[in-house]
Amino acid sequence: MEPRKFVIEPLVIPDAEPRLRPPVVHGLLRRGEVCNWIASPKTGKTWMVYSLMSAIVRGAVWCGHKCERGRVLLIDNELHPETALNRLWKVAWQDGLDRIDLARQVDVAFIRGTRGSVEDLEHTLREAGRATYSLVIVDAFYRFIPAGSDENSNSDMTALYNHIDQIASVSEAATLLVHHSTKGNQSGKETMDVGAGAGSIGRATDSHVVFLRHETEGCVTMQAKCRSWPALAPKVLHVDPPRVWHDEKDGLDPSDLWQPPAPKKRKAQE
Repeated sequence: MEPRKFVIEPLVIPDAEPRLRPPVVHGLLRRGEVCNWIASPKTGKTWMVYSLMSAIVRGAVWCGHKCERGRVLLIDNELHPETALNRLWKVAWQDGLDRIDLARQVDVAFIRGTRGSVEDLEHTLREAGRATYSLVIVDAFYRFIPAGSDENSNSDMTALYNHIDQIASVSEAATLLVHHSTKGNQSGKETMDVGAGAGSIGRATDSHVVFLRHETEGCVTMQAKCRSWPALAPKVLHVDPPRVWHDEKDGLDPSDLWQPPAPKKRKAQE
């Protein structure tokens, strides 16, 4: 590839404070931004993302975060269509969503069994048109990693996220990548280090949202690092599919994370 010259311009500071991009989920995500949505295995990350999607369709509050009403595109390459639809039906029924309104506000692409690529994603969103969707959900991200690329390579993942940034910019949609953490205990890690693969995965996005297993059954601790929002204090979410909620009065400490049981000591041989 031939080198290109950067466009260099004088720095002009406007008289008024520059406006940030329009929010999609207040405190977490804006239009044109990219978000990692990372959870430990079997903590209900898909249920949580469906619950968020429902809140955006309704213009409701999700776990303490106001959501602007908008259209959503769900691209699912992990679940069978009937499984995803069954879960979506349960979330819609729980939240009292009208089926007609849901169909008007949500588009889906079930592509399990096919090799979806970021090029396909870009083509799809260019065809849809700029600002058609408020939120684009890619579930799951690992199946969009190009063949020959290494999830643990910082250079490969940086290149991939650069492309996803371009897609988010073209579509003007918040782009949410559902990803998984590594197996085992995550409680001792910093928020940015939770997530399978290279460290650049956490650092290349605008929002890095992680859900860690809480010591209380059916609960997770939500932690987030966001570039365009003030620091967010960790909070405990209750996950009882299809319902997901946050209760400030439950008295649960977000730092009380699940710990794996200590290995049993072998008895000394007599």
